[in-house]
Amino acid sequence: MYVIKPFDPWRSKLCTCPPKYSLSPYTGCGHKCLYCYMTSYIRNGFSPRPKKDFIKKLLKDIRKVNPKLPISIANSSDPYTPPERELKLTRKTLEILVPHGFKILLVTKSTLIIRDLDLIKKGNVSVSMTITTLDLQIAKRLEPYAPDPISRIKALKRLIEEGVPCSVRIDPIIPFINDNYNEIQKLVKTLARIGVKHIISSTYKAKPDNFKRLITQFPGTSKKLKELYLSGEVIQGYKYLPRRIRYDTLKKIAEIVYDEGLTFAVCREGFTKLNNAPSCDGTHLIPIRLEVKLT
Repeated sequence: MYVIKPFDPWRSKLCTCPPKYSLSPYTGCGHKCLYCYMTSYIRNGFSPRPKKDFIKKLLKDIRKVNPKLPISIANSSDPYTPPERELKLTRKTLEILVPHGFKILLVTKSTLIIRDLDLIKKGNVSVSMTITTLDLQIAKRLEPYAPDPISRIKALKRLIEEGVPCSVRIDPIIPFINDNYNEIQKLVKTLARIGVKHIISSTYKAKPDNFKRLITQFPGTSKKLKELYLSGEVIQGYKYLPRRIRYDTLKKIAEIVYDEGLTFAVCREGFTKLNNAPSCDGTHLIPIRLEVKLT
């Protein structure tokens, strides 16, 4: 296969995602989030460009995939990265996949997704939106070219009102930056109120390049972050926080989510006992509105 590939996040022993495919119309992402790990393995990761002959390859690939498995769009390069506004490559992808009845999980932090609501609400599609904080100033520093969190919540509300089931990734949780308990509680309550069904969360996993970006942008946290991550553990090439801190942080978030009647899961943390959802990634929310038609 050319562009639809089995999802395999570096064969991580901590990944609990169910079998699915990964599909990215673009290489790189223009949101330029400080914590993004993509730049450690994609050259010029913050310069998004469409994949060559993407639609042609996609049309070939859909003949070979198992239609029972969901397709996640996308896991590192946001399908609604800024160039999508003009190029419409993600929209063209949906125009192909939706009528064929493929199960789709759209993973994004962009409000541009609303443009494609006409397709999304008719298909076997669920949306997973990333919101790391409600603090507009912190969000602007963390995710400088992504829509602000209030706009994302409005987009979620519109999707849910149109019958699209949605989950939210409160991810990553970064010590001293977006880990304030009261702020997270406020975010979860807001999401529950508008009808979000599922929350995924995880702590920040450091790579040299994204760590440098973080401490440069948040110099007041530099010393404390360095001390924490130096005392942590290395897993699959990532520097994790100490296990006890990770568990305590995520347990508190899980309890907030449970109290609001939502389901919860962690991502690549190893604390599966905190999970109470049929899937960690939210693929269990994908509705079945259309039958698969491959001919």
